[in-house]
Amino acid sequence: MTNSLEEQLAIYQHVLDAAPDIIHIVSPEMRIILRNRRSKEWFPSIRTGGRCYHWLHDTEKPCPHCSVQRVFSDGQRHEHESIIHTLNQGKEIILHSTASPIYDEDGQLLGALEILRDITERKHMEQKLEKTAKHLRTANRLKGLLMRMLRHDLGTPVGAILNTAEFLLEEPEKLGDLLDDIEDIHQCSSHIVDLIRDVDLLSEVLTASTLVLGDIDLTQLLTNLAEQLEPVMKQAGVTLSTEIPPGMDIKGLPILKSVFENILVNGIKYASEGGLLKLIASSEKGWITVQIIDFGPGITDENKETIFNKFERVATDIPGTGLGLAIAEQTVVLHNGEISVKDNPEGGAIFEIKLPIVPPEQEKDEGRECPITEKLLK
Repeated sequence: MTNSLEEQLAIYQHVLDAAPDIIHIVSPEMRIILRNRRSKEWFPSIRTGGRCYHWLHDTEKPCPHCSVQRVFSDGQRHEHESIIHTLNQGKEIILHSTASPIYDEDGQLLGALEILRDITERKHMEQKLEKTAKHLRTANRLKGLLMRMLRHDLGTPVGAILNTAEFLLEEPEKLGDLLDDIEDIHQCSSHIVDLIRDVDLLSEVLTASTLVLGDIDLTQLLTNLAEQLEPVMKQAGVTLSTEIPPGMDIKGLPILKSVFENILVNGIKYASEGGLLKLIASSEKGWITVQIIDFGPGITDENKETIFNKFERVATDIPGTGLGLAIAEQTVVLHNGEISVKDNPEGGAIFEIKLPIVPPEQEKDEGRECPITEKLLK
């Protein structure tokens, strides 16, 4: 019988020695009665039969957080993390302890099986990540402050300059030799206003950790947008014809408005000589299609292939940042939609936006850039 028991213990010891983690079998008196090779490598000073808290933590009584101690209190499995200083290497490590009860055939608690896993590197990495995350949060707050300064401290005076230039240009015959200079001031200030708007739109999407889609009344959105742009169209000599049916509700981001606004504003800028813009919307089989049709000079096939690229502009003599259509395209992509441009048979261009009524909500992958970021960094 003794030989059989010794043989069994030898088998147990062999199994324990093969494990990559530190393993102890501890008695109810908190004495280590069996340990594996990894324990001997890490804790050469430990003696079998000694109390674990003395050898591992250099204390005279069990640690209050000890998972082994808690096993003997309630007979359940427990876990905890602890810092160990008493290594022969003379350095500090962090161990994750898992302690499970050992019962005999009669259900009596005989001891506890403790598995210690070295998580020092992981914890240090977590600390570094938390420090990095803290720096990023600070950077985001600073970016938000910068955006507010950009919108207000820069946008307000530039807007005043733009309004003054527009007021002066209402009577160009009175400007004489200053006409060209005032037109340059108007064009440059208009460009800055457009840039502030586009950067603001980018910030809205790029700072969102989760792309949460809300209810959008597209009928109301398009109707309101047409009314808001009416003064600009009147000044440019453009008439807007709309066909917007009721009840077009979709799931989307607030920034979706910028898609239609960008294309309509471009239509006013580039196609004003046609004198007419059409805004047509329809709904069919889970999709909403919006067409913005102009009757201007149109877009060449070569420009059709690049018009949605960043900083790409059809005409360099018209104010703009070259970001508007790039943002519009990637905003549509975020909604799992499609945007395209084709020739208007009557002359001009047709921009078509197709959006699913209920696109899938998606959480940003922290390991992957937002699609807009990828597009703009290429």
